[in-house]
Amino acid sequence: MRCKSCNGEGLIRCPECSGEGIDYGIHKCETCAGEGEMACSTCQGSGKIGLFERLKSKV
Repeated sequence: MRCKSCNGEGLIRCPECSGEGIDYGIHKCETCAGEGEMACSTCQGSGKIGLFERLKSKV
């Protein structure tokens, strides 16, 4: 089933740079390599999650 954390895209906005790819206004964000997006940790970037994993992530 589709991972709700990333809406099935497998990527989420980087919390360090709010998805802009820029850190502190001028530097490329090292957390997301400046792309502004990073692999979803809930589904490991696959965009899909099993029922067991979904139930476990809500606990």
